[in-house]
Amino acid sequence: MDHTDADNVKPTKECHEVHNVDESDRLVGQLFCSHDQAWYFYKGFAREHGFSARKGTTRLDVEGNVKIKEFFCSKEGVVCKADIDEATTLKEVGVGTSQVMNYLMQQAGGYHNVGFTHKDLYNALQRGKTKEIVDGDVNVLIAYFNYKKHDDPGFFMTYSVDESGALHNLIWSDSTSRSDYICFSDVIAFDTTYKDNLYGRPIMPIVGVNHHHNTIVFAIAIIADETSQYFEWVLQIFLEAMMNKSLISVVTDGDRVMQRAIKSVIPYAKHILCSWHLSRNAQANIGDPKFITAFSKCMASWWTTEEFNIQWRSVVSEFNAEKHPWVIENGNTQHLWAQTYLTGHFFANIRSTQRCESMNALLAIALKHKKTYLDVVRAIKDRISRMRMNELKADYLSSHTKPFQITKLVDLESHIAEIFTRESFCAFQDEHLRETLYRIEEES
Repeated sequence: MDHTDADNVKPTKECHEVHNVDESDRLVGQLFCSHDQAWYFYKGFAREHGFSARKGTTRLDVEGNVKIKEFFCSKEGVVCKADIDEATTLKEVGVGTSQVMNYLMQQAGGYHNVGFTHKDLYNALQRGKTKEIVDGDVNVLIAYFNYKKHDDPGFFMTYSVDESGALHNLIWSDSTSRSDYICFSDVIAFDTTYKDNLYGRPIMPIVGVNHHHNTIVFAIAIIADETSQYFEWVLQIFLEAMMNKSLISVVTDGDRVMQRAIKSVIPYAKHILCSWHLSRNAQANIGDPKFITAFSKCMASWWTTEEFNIQWRSVVSEFNAEKHPWVIENGNTQHLWAQTYLTGHFFANIRSTQRCESMNALLAIALKHKKTYLDVVRAIKDRISRMRMNELKADYLSSHTKPFQITKLVDLESHIAEIFTRESFCAFQDEHLRETLYRIEEES
């Protein structure tokens, strides 16, 4: 299909051929050299006859070429409320959609007077049915959460609705998650990439890391859309649910709207961008593997500010990327991703939102088909239960076994093994081994 501006395209004598010159049937038999010119002609015809036009379905042949392109009156296919109400009444007593369509055609005096097709009627009835499912699903979900409150006095749930009563935002957390936040609230990470549910709503897990270096879930939110307003709502409600206990750092992807929400609600927290998202975006925008390697080095190296600026300018210049929008944007936000600007801040070894991504991947497996809100909540609950079972196993391992000692500082290792979890002890051991690789000698 041509991608020219249809409003500026005018049909010419050379481009269309008139086979029927009857003014009452001007559209029949005309040929145009492009779809845009046909669209321009039809819009003019519509204006002359007092109606507006819209584009309809495009059908392709087996080779991918446009076979049919439909143009309609803007009211074509629109089923009025009276017809929907009448059709719904007939459906409730067992009349099929085809029979309903035939009845409406007879009432209107013919197919050409109905103004919509059998498929239009079916879609209109399905939209109404979907709204009932949504409303019913929300009611069931709220009832489920109210039951959870009786079962778990520390359970927390808040939601908001629009003027029509449709669900906008929802956030919940149980007593265990809230207790976890009290202990491990230094760093949180969240993103909204998972949308595989019946309504296409973004699901936003807010996660952290515990003393076993395992992912823990503080809360889950389902939001209407990825806007600053909704992100701010989630963060404000989340902090209120967690007794306004402040955090130190937050890790997110590079979404600007999310960045604005963080600055508005938790400006005191150190915000960093997910290293995994940055690397993936560098690949998508620049593509050169050598640039990806150089960029990753700029992200992770412990340089001074002066050293970083020199290296960053060198990389950008080497790949002639000075004017690339992605490079310019990340040059302006380097304080959110370069280790140079993050030294001295605590992130609990969380440098990406992949802890959220892994949970999203597991949800995708559990929810292979479009699911209701309640299905999503139950799948999340099941995943969190598995995570907590792993935590219990890690607790047992740390309490009832002794790690293998590998350095000559036996007393120190023994003491650390008693007070640290197994994962923390292994991290200490690795760091200690790296330190022993260096030897300082006095100058002679």
